[in-house]
Amino acid sequence: MNPSKNVCFLTLICLSCSLSQAQNIIPGFKGGLNVANISNLYGDNRISGHVGFFLHTSIAKQWAFQPEILYSGQGQRYWDRDVRFTWALNYITIPLMFQYYPARRFYVEAGPQLGILAAARNKGPNGYNADIKDGFHKTDATLNLGMGYYANRQVGFYLRYGLGLSDLTPDDNYSYANRVLQLGMELRLH
Repeated sequence: MNPSKNVCFLTLICLSCSLSQAQNIIPGFKGGLNVANISNLYGDNRISGHVGFFLHTSIAKQWAFQPEILYSGQGQRYWDRDVRFTWALNYITIPLMFQYYPARRFYVEAGPQLGILAAARNKGPNGYNADIKDGFHKTDATLNLGMGYYANRQVGFYLRYGLGLSDLTPDDNYSYANRVLQLGMELRLH
């Protein structure tokens, strides 16, 4: 079974568990900065962002589950014969984060993520902007690790690192994987 199918299966299990605790669900929005690159592609980080929605639910004492849907800009800037290009890969991501609260407002988190490729462009000088979506797999599996702090009951800040587990391209001899550092703010709606 490939990593994407594993993530989909785990998503269904986790969503089923969280729906059974529906009375404890707290919705919210989140967004922030992405610093992304791709393994085995040498160059500079692509700076972009992410934005989306989450559902937070307590599942046990000091434990919470937070499924999310985010739009995330990833990829990397690279050089080809002294000309700078950017692989601009944009995903709809579905992180399934398990959070542990060792202190009242501070948490550490980990969980799988499924990414669905929304757009892939190769951008360069003089308006060069080529669609390269056909050269990439349509899904991406990632393992996320992070931490966060709530300043009050509604506003929190987080740092998360996503380590890509699946190869992005089907047609070459290299293995490319997404890596992204996210720094952001989240707002609980109640």
